[in-house]
Amino acid sequence: MIGWAEDFQTPYAYHYNATLQRQLATNVAAEIGYVGSLGRHLPIFMEVNPGLDVSGQTAPGARLFPAYSLVRPTFSVAESRYDSLQGSLRMRAAHGINFLASYTLGKSMDHVSGLNIGGDARPALPVTIGDEASIDQSLAYERGPSLFDARHRFVVSFGAALPTPTTMGGVLEHVVGGWQVNGIVQAQAGFPFTVTDPLTDIRYMTNRPNMTCDPNANAPHTTDQWFDTSCFVRRPVASTGTGPGSEPRNRVRGPGFAQTDLSLFKNVDVRAGHRIQLRVEAFNLFNQVRFNAPGNSIGTVNFGRITVLGF
Repeated sequence: MIGWAEDFQTPYAYHYNATLQRQLATNVAAEIGYVGSLGRHLPIFMEVNPGLDVSGQTAPGARLFPAYSLVRPTFSVAESRYDSLQGSLRMRAAHGINFLASYTLGKSMDHVSGLNIGGDARPALPVTIGDEASIDQSLAYERGPSLFDARHRFVVSFGAALPTPTTMGGVLEHVVGGWQVNGIVQAQAGFPFTVTDPLTDIRYMTNRPNMTCDPNANAPHTTDQWFDTSCFVRRPVASTGTGPGSEPRNRVRGPGFAQTDLSLFKNVDVRAGHRIQLRVEAFNLFNQVRFNAPGNSIGTVNFGRITVLGF
């Protein structure tokens, strides 16, 4: 059962930035700035009908309200925050050349990355309507990097008119000359995700394991083992009623990606008002592999393994 809390409030967000621009040369300019945002009263599902943890119980049993299964009203208590340092270097078209290089160092934190975004395994702690302490405890456990948090992103786009030979004769100059090359080179750090147990805890909540070390430090980063899986320890279901696992939300980093796209084109005037464009395009020119996130379900065959390519 999913509904709306009685005191649901309208979400809102603040957006702000401060930037500095400077001209470095006649056609070259640099820009650096801080860009950020704050989200308040964001919607989040919270469980109010958990299973009861009875002494001696070894598996999930009756719920608090046994006539219902899950009961998750939408509260307006979630928050988000984004902070970033953004820089760029731009050259306007001059002598047939232009480019734009941009870099972003960003950090996005929230309690939930969207009501309908897959991959955010939750809720992990139940709450009691009217009990602010239980809501605050649940929010503290859910706060972490956003699902779309990419700490580093670098993009270069460019265009250049290729020089036309002047010693090949009229026909060859017309065929060989007048070409332009354009490209986009981009690289980005990976997105975060949370390791979970395929079994719910004894209260029917999302079950995170205990984390004993940093799974990203000295990680193998191979398709057979992307992160250090030994950092996670499963908890017996019977013991999960004492509290949640120690793993924070979205602590593991998935694979990033890099890609180069290139195009070559030439405009050919056929007659007045008519033009033919010859174009050759190559996407992912160097065939750089992009992977999906590795398996995040502890205790399964594919835990820590990458089995699917990204797009």
